[in-house]
Amino acid sequence: MSSRSTPFLAESYDLGAARDGRPLKLAALSEAGAHAAAAIVATYGPWAHYGYTPAQLAERLRPADDGLARLKVQVGADSAGCVQIRPAWMVGPYLQMLAVHPPWQNLGIGAIVLAWYEREAAAAGPVRNVWLCTSAFNRDAQRFYLRHGYEITAIIDDLLRPGDDELLMRKRLLR
Repeated sequence: MSSRSTPFLAESYDLGAARDGRPLKLAALSEAGAHAAAAIVATYGPWAHYGYTPAQLAERLRPADDGLARLKVQVGADSAGCVQIRPAWMVGPYLQMLAVHPPWQNLGIGAIVLAWYEREAAAAGPVRNVWLCTSAFNRDAQRFYLRHGYEITAIIDDLLRPGDDELLMRKRLLR
């Protein structure tokens, strides 16, 4: 499902199945869903490293009329993570957050969501790039994105905290 003028903003997307065969879906994140996701996301990955509180993350994830897409990742009836996308950024969309909760990692969910992100961007019209950022200390995320064709385009030193660099990455959809 895609709307050429507003990619990423449908109420839901069916993404097929996770590696374990259960149906995989993205759905609009509700206020309650934002709080539930934030409570989990704050416990792992770069969000825990930077000390984000559940309240801070819930504020970023809660529905708002700001053009950002905020989606929960569902495997069957279970919440498995969340996604936040800025549809219009630098000649393409920006994936602000891809969080797959630890019990759901290594089931191919991140790869399926990333492929959907790229397809949805391309379906919206001629999009040259898709963007994301990952922390330099997050080696697993770096390997994941590099495996999927993303390239490091800039190192942003000390962006969130002195001593911690962030890596701006892009994948070219059009050359």
